[in-house]
Amino acid sequence: MYEDMTRKSEARSPRVLEGHPAEKPIALWKPGFDVVDGLQYSVISVVPLSADAPPPPGVKAWPGPGEAVLSPALAEVGAVEGITDRLGRDAGRISEAGLSTPSERLAYVRPSEPLVDEEGMFTITGYGAPGPLVGDPLFVEPLELFALAVVGLMIFPAGVLVVIAARVGGEARDRRAALLDALGASSTARALVNLGEAGLPVVLGAALGLGGLVALVAAGATLPFTDFVVPAETTRTATVPLVLTALACVLLVLLVVIVLHRHNTSHPTTRPGGGSRRMPRWWPALFPVALLLATRGPGLLAADSPRLFLAVYFVGVLTVFATLPSVLALAAAALGRLLTRIGRRYGGRGTLIAGRWLVAQPGVTARLVAGFVVAIGLIGQVQLNTSRLSEPMIAAKATAERVGTSVVTVATPRGDTRTPAFLADVPKDVAVFSLRTGPVPDGTVQSVLQAPCEQLRVIHRACSKNSSPATVVDRDNRLAELARWHAPSGQIQLREGPLLGKVSAEESSQLVLMSVSGKDLDVAAVKRAANRHLAMATVVEAPGGGWLSSSLLRESRVNWIMLLGCFALIVVGLAIGLNSIAEFLRHSRSFAPLGVLTGRRGLFVSVAAWVLLMPTVLAAVIGAVVYLWLSGPYTDPVVGAQLSWPVLGYLMGGVLILSAGIWGCGAWSSARGASHWRPAAD
Repeated sequence: MYEDMTRKSEARSPRVLEGHPAEKPIALWKPGFDVVDGLQYSVISVVPLSADAPPPPGVKAWPGPGEAVLSPALAEVGAVEGITDRLGRDAGRISEAGLSTPSERLAYVRPSEPLVDEEGMFTITGYGAPGPLVGDPLFVEPLELFALAVVGLMIFPAGVLVVIAARVGGEARDRRAALLDALGASSTARALVNLGEAGLPVVLGAALGLGGLVALVAAGATLPFTDFVVPAETTRTATVPLVLTALACVLLVLLVVIVLHRHNTSHPTTRPGGGSRRMPRWWPALFPVALLLATRGPGLLAADSPRLFLAVYFVGVLTVFATLPSVLALAAAALGRLLTRIGRRYGGRGTLIAGRWLVAQPGVTARLVAGFVVAIGLIGQVQLNTSRLSEPMIAAKATAERVGTSVVTVATPRGDTRTPAFLADVPKDVAVFSLRTGPVPDGTVQSVLQAPCEQLRVIHRACSKNSSPATVVDRDNRLAELARWHAPSGQIQLREGPLLGKVSAEESSQLVLMSVSGKDLDVAAVKRAANRHLAMATVVEAPGGGWLSSSLLRESRVNWIMLLGCFALIVVGLAIGLNSIAEFLRHSRSFAPLGVLTGRRGLFVSVAAWVLLMPTVLAAVIGAVVYLWLSGPYTDPVVGAQLSWPVLGYLMGGVLILSAGIWGCGAWSSARGASHWRPAAD
């Protein structure tokens, strides 16, 4: 998809006359930007120079003067903001052939005759050159970063699931392994048996996975959370690589099965074993130290160095995750002893059995809890790292919270010929000022907000030829934000004077619109009027609006983290649940006679609730606490990360759903196994 996005982007890039002087000019071309739903998109102004000039790729015919051709995604997302007539009369849609992705937001606009800016436009001779990028290629993450997220949140969890699935024990498999031991089977014979066991499920899984992927590609489905439309035509060309990938996965998984089931005479089962897994007694004591290092260490040890700040933080976080399982194992054993006492005192059979199991197998419970906690914590770290904002982005968000769009600036062309028509078309509940910034005789740069007397009275300022300053701490938040973002000195001079007038070459000038009521302005209507009378894709934004769009673009990438993170959590949950259920079933054989003798199958439901459901519910709570606790230093202004409550909510919800599934599967499997129990001389 990245390759196709690059190819389509180059196919629509203009061939500028300066680089191809021997070719015939066909059109005037100029890129611009607008904002819809808080995010930037590209607006391309085009003017054909001849009747037979070919239109841009994906555009059936040139739009007429004052008309616009929009991409389907832009028309859909911007419908609420009146996008179909903001840039001009709606002249149709851009086909997929002219879009880098089906969900791209893009517009081709032909300005009306008075708004054609020939001096500011490129003369082009055609399309198909590695020229200036427009549209989505400007805003997407580089392939390397996206691939890194895929490796961390998709491939790595899938690898964990494969390893655990290959290692998990089974009663029938253990009997076959014991028989092979008794017969003195060779390594080759064992490998062939392992291949025979794994061959059918592995091939079936590859077929189901490939079939689901092909269906997703063929349908051009929309991915959840991101609203990204899978480009069907593009991905259909990758059929052969997809099939080869499926075959490679089959071979890789079978190889993993063989390697992880190599013969080990020191163990009675086929599950591989290593040396002692017992941690040193002092290992759990490192957990509170690591927690303090992660949460307080960066501020104390590296407050003035962002790089050292992050280094200290990451060392602390990694140590927290490394020591957490040992702490959870101690907690599981303590909880088991508590449940045992409760079961003895009140006669709870399930509570007593579960308590003794937790005391005997605290490591299994710790792995179950720690797996989910670490998964939530690591996904949270990825989200925090992705959401890091610069200081101007953070300041822009704060400005938006204080004043919203109750004040906006409008870029105006030099000269006053078009401005009166624009002012006549803006909404009525608006006070209009001119903001000029330029050098003064003493060598400093001064910003002046000027308007007739009645406009100054709207913002409760006295009418006077002498200027009165507004600073970043002005009582009027709108003036304070203008001074913060548009005055190099942090101070704006307010004075009475004509709204329109001659602007020197050293000065920059723009209009400032303020809501008389103090409520948000109808920015869509202001943009519509500006595009109609001033210039196409006129910049209309609140103070700090450019940085705000950048921050929202960064935050929109959290949607990809939610998508990949939910996938990772589901896969890791399957892996952890599979391992925990297998251990529970092995243990449940020891109390299977109780279910048969008493005839009460609810015993297995009760024990499974304490052993499987309760730990995973606690894992969701502990994971959320760890995520919130460790996010403290990362959300420091030095780092600029933003906590995402939706990501946390989806992660906790996913763990709770998985916990119910693990509980139900474990209870049903153990009860089913107990129904086949018969007395034996064992």
